[in-house]
Amino acid sequence: MKKLIQKQKIEIRPPKMSDLNSLLAMINSLVEEKAMIIVQDKVTLKQERHYLKEIIKTKNAVSFFLIINGEVMGSAGIIKYENIKSHIGEMGIIIKKEARGLGLGEKLFKKVMEEGIKKFKLRIVILDVFKGNKIAQNLYKKLGFQKIGLIRGGEKYYDQYVDNVMMAKYLK
Repeated sequence: MKKLIQKQKIEIRPPKMSDLNSLLAMINSLVEEKAMIIVQDKVTLKQERHYLKEIIKTKNAVSFFLIINGEVMGSAGIIKYENIKSHIGEMGIIIKKEARGLGLGEKLFKKVMEEGIKKFKLRIVILDVFKGNKIAQNLYKKLGFQKIGLIRGGEKYYDQYVDNVMMAKYLK
């Protein structure tokens, strides 16, 4: 499957409302997989439509989708904090199982970082990651993030409380 993906049309672009059904399929596949993401219950079309409208229209966020052969296979974004923390952005990324391990998540991540930093003139980008998600932590370290803290039991992963690793990248 991964070799097939590498031969498909791959693009990284801002989200569109026409991505709705594909986005819904992606997020629900991650829920079925029990991926280490904040969404743990299947999402309805109505919920996903509301989410997609919000990320498209919001002025304090930058979002991009990883599209492979017309299907949403990943999503990443930075939300800029307000007021006294307006120099800080919070990053998030999800990648569908079939698209992992190909370097596409890294490309998506870099695109969102580049655009978020440029648009918001950020000085710090932060993110949270499940302590057990070593693959993601290694990617973030490779991209210049450092561990700044740990909240024991800071995430509820289904019926268990698991540790939450906080990471940051200082830009200036």
